Amino acid sequence: MSERVTVTREGAVATLALTAPPLNAFDTAMREALDAAVREINADEAVRAVVLAGAEKVFAAGADIESLLKMDFTAMVDWNARLQRTFTSVAQLPLPVIAAVNGYALGGGLELALCADYRIAGAKAVVGLPEVTLGIMPGAGGTQRLTEIVGRSRAKELIMTGRRLEADEALRLGIVDEVVPGSAVGRARELAAQLADGPRFAIRAIKEAVDQVGAHDTGLALERSLIAGLFATPDRTAGMRSFLADGPGRATFG
Repeated sequence: MSERVTVTREGAVATLALTAPPLNAFDTAMREALDAAVREINADEAVRAVVLAGAEKVFAAGADIESLLKMDFTAMVDWNARLQRTFTSVAQLPLPVIAAVNGYALGGGLELALCADYRIAGAKAVVGLPEVTLGIMPGAGGTQRLTEIVGRSRAKELIMTGRRLEADEALRLGIVDEVVPGSAVGRARELAAQLADGPRFAIRAIKEAVDQVGAHDTGLALERSLIAGLFATPDRTAGMRSFLADGPGRATFG
């Protein structure tokens, strides 16, 4: 497996870890490594549950902004479609996926965590979808999966402001399902092991049935179209250049 993403197995539990310090940022190589890891897990019939983890200080801090700034509309259409498909493949794994969110899970990092069936956060976790500060929007499922959890009004507020949430607020809103002191990985492995010991086909059927309640293929297609269109706007260029020069949240939009 790639150095950017590792897969290890303990019994029937596989741990899929993002291992591209310092930020676990998503560029093409990271997406390809994640895609390969998901396919590896899917092909291993001995795996009955998955823990999705990052580093202790950063789960994943979103996309690689320098790479995004170089993309135009045409490049973004293809790149984002591939990223969205990879994230959706995590959500569609036919077995329980438990996300262990430590540190920052921002942008694509939170979008990836939202693909899990259950999210456990460390007490110092910080989550958010700050894409609007770059003049763009979430494009890897965030508009759909976050709205399913928090409702339309709250999702609009969170995505339109791009504000960050600490673990306790994320728990109150249901963005994470549990907060633990220290690292979330141990508790995630404990729950994954419990689910791995359950009836495999019943758990798979439950996941498939529940996920159909919020089936959102049309919404994901619209999200792909909208984010690609934003790569033709001057706000996108201004936001990303400001981020690279001065850090997040400093851009001035026309």
